[in-house]
Amino acid sequence: MTPRILKETLSEWSREVHVPADLADRALRRRSRLRLTRFAGVVACAAVVAAVALLVPLVVVPLLDRAPVSQVGGPPVVVPVQPYRETPPAQDVLADTENSPPKRMIAAGRVALSAYYTWRRRTVDGREALDLTWYLLDQVTESYEKTEWGWVEVAPGLRWAAVLEKDLPVRRIGIFDMETRRVRAWVPVDHPVGGVAWSPDGTRLVATAYDESPDLDMRSAEERRCPAPVAATPGDPRLLPPFQAVSTSRTGFYIVDVATATAGDFHAVDPCRTDNSNVRRDFRWSDDGTLIREASNIWKRPDAFYDLDGRPHDAPAGYVVTESKAGVSPDGTLLAGPDGMPTEITELSTGKVVGRQEVLQLLAWADDRRLVALGCADTCGSEFHNGLVLVGVDGGSRVQLSVYRQNAQEPGTWQPVLTPR
Repeated sequence: MTPRILKETLSEWSREVHVPADLADRALRRRSRLRLTRFAGVVACAAVVAAVALLVPLVVVPLLDRAPVSQVGGPPVVVPVQPYRETPPAQDVLADTENSPPKRMIAAGRVALSAYYTWRRRTVDGREALDLTWYLLDQVTESYEKTEWGWVEVAPGLRWAAVLEKDLPVRRIGIFDMETRRVRAWVPVDHPVGGVAWSPDGTRLVATAYDESPDLDMRSAEERRCPAPVAATPGDPRLLPPFQAVSTSRTGFYIVDVATATAGDFHAVDPCRTDNSNVRRDFRWSDDGTLIREASNIWKRPDAFYDLDGRPHDAPAGYVVTESKAGVSPDGTLLAGPDGMPTEITELSTGKVVGRQEVLQLLAWADDRRLVALGCADTCGSEFHNGLVLVGVDGGSRVQLSVYRQNAQEPGTWQPVLTPR
């Protein structure tokens, strides 16, 4: 019995309690009657104590389980993670077209809005940075709750989340139980981390380390310069454009085993290997979970890959350069095209365009024939007046999933995070 189920059960019992209408009259009855009542009360109290004694084995363990467990100086931690297995959802589509930011759970096919964040700018010691406020899905209530975390990443299956405290980077990673709504374990690290990502099977994390906040404004980040690009043949995408300045404090990564709540060795990574103009450059996983991926934000330039020890590695077999967040369809046959209305879907085997969609961005595949996307309201008088929609590969059967945001670029606007459910 989890604490949340226990709470709900006790609430149900409390609603069944009835107060007698003649309670006041009973209190004024004779002293002898009162003595008898006291005696009966003692007997009833003893019965209650006996009943509670019988309930203790059922209740104590869940209550104790609410406290976070620390790996620092404590006993070994075991987090009951299970490899992710995709299962058909009970409800295909869940939408909230009344509240912005969303209050009710949003989902379509195999993915759900697992979390979202709002942002504002703040100044710390004369330097500007983004300050994120995270809202996390509660599947029991099918609603979103405001959190205290500085970074949140939900695992496939929506059972666990990795959380980082405010004022990134930080020296510990929390493994958050989304059922009990408590941190199950803390994973300490020597090099402070500012981002985390789950492996495709939901059993490991890659944690990206930074020397300073990964959310600093570009103008506030310390300028770091890479060597000038080497000469290349005409048309080589590595020189288009020839980024030389690098503004990131990213230093490397850890691989975290979630079941034991332990981080492996720290792996330093050269920030100049992949051209990128972003300050935040979190590592992710390859689709098969065997390699670590570093995304490039240069058009048509492939991502960089590393083995789990931080050594540069060739791209995995079948790797396709993607130009959208959605990437390749679950069955491996279709490729989502780049942002910009209209978007398009191509057939991988032939390169043929098989459909165009009147949306701005393709975010995730709901199944092999539908995608969750960012679409404009009305006739798209403003591209920033947008929200989540479900759209078919052929561009038809468009379903609104969320309220359209008035201006997606304004501080305080919610930003979606989608995760396999």
